[in-house]
Amino acid sequence: MARPSLKALFRVLPLLLLAVAAWVLWRELHGINPNAVRHAIVLWGPGRALAAVILSLFVYLLLAVNEQIALRWAGVKVPLLTGLRNAFVAFALANTLGFGFLVGGALRANSYRSWGVGLGKVAQVTAYGTITFALGVLALAGGLLLHASDMVYQQLHLEPFIGRLVGGLMWVGLALYATAGALAPSRLRIFKFEFKPPRPGLTLVQILFGAADLVLGAVVFWLLLGRNAPHFSDLLSAYVTSIMAGLLSGVPGGAGVFETVMLQLLPGVDRTNLAAAFLGFRLFYYLTPLALGLLVLVSARHRGPWTADGDDAGPGAP
Repeated sequence: MARPSLKALFRVLPLLLLAVAAWVLWRELHGINPNAVRHAIVLWGPGRALAAVILSLFVYLLLAVNEQIALRWAGVKVPLLTGLRNAFVAFALANTLGFGFLVGGALRANSYRSWGVGLGKVAQVTAYGTITFALGVLALAGGLLLHASDMVYQQLHLEPFIGRLVGGLMWVGLALYATAGALAPSRLRIFKFEFKPPRPGLTLVQILFGAADLVLGAVVFWLLLGRNAPHFSDLLSAYVTSIMAGLLSGVPGGAGVFETVMLQLLPGVDRTNLAAAFLGFRLFYYLTPLALGLLVLVSARHRGPWTADGDDAGPGAP
């Protein structure tokens, strides 16, 4: 009986978290004048809005490039443009719909099937992307905790020694991951799956891509706050924490949870500008790539199999 109860809890928990997030958002933002929010949006101007769109799409392109590295690491041969397209669509849908590992994995399994890519390789590529993100979190969060001032820890009601210890342990985790990759044999087998452990050079690439993903996402939000933005390091700390909270909640796209945590971590930022930035971030960083990804997906299906581009047919094609 315990197992069905646990499954039910995991199904209900995202809904409960969403309800709590909605209540907190209402409590924090219900007194804001919609006209003031509209005015804050107008202040972005075409330049800042366009910059936010371009930067958001660049983040997804960065993720797609990282997946091409993962495909080469896994020994998979997929044409570059096909791989970039499929990866962009997978990340655009997975980031917005939530459950990225499952949604992204299912899309990759379908799109790479005609190239002879089995489920084991798809799992490797998907896991590579997930680990890349985790390494970026460890690198950024560890660095921010190690270099935060005592005043920051006072605001968080946390002992500076404890915070810096946690940050140090995060960097130790990075070092252990790199060391394990360096000392591991050339091939490892887990159950039926055999793979090459990432060597230190590849680990460094993962850390750089993971950190860039988070930093550029934070820059998008920072742009939308304009003159009311806090110091970038403070925003980055709040952003990384909020993104993690949204992912762990299981709520699609972290909707509501991301905003709730940001509100709690940025008490000194004007609520009107935060509300405008939340709307812009959802539009530019999530919905615009999602719409573009769906257009690419529909267009590819109309031209033929989603797994190929006509002249990009798989290895067994005539």
